[in-house]
Amino acid sequence: MNGILVDDNGDMMITGGTVQIGDVREQCARHLIAAWTGEYKHAPALGGNARRMIAGGHDPFWAGRIKEQLRQCHIDVERLRVKGDNVELSIKN
Repeated sequence: MNGILVDDNGDMMITGGTVQIGDVREQCARHLIAAWTGEYKHAPALGGNARRMIAGGHDPFWAGRIKEQLRQCHIDVERLRVKGDNVELSIKN
């Protein structure tokens, strides 16, 4: 899935006056996982609430719910888990 690439601050990546285009599956997954439920107004049920999980709000079904949300966005996940204060994500090629 190709699209406009953004950096960690959400700014478009521009090189030599040209917007960078590339595979956006990982950046879409990062945005969805970090988003709060309801943050996307066009799809209010989407949102990973990762900050809540990292802060200790344990949800045993979290990884399964996020994998399903990512699947609905056409992103197949190989592995997803919270380890310490990080979210580990591996996307199938």
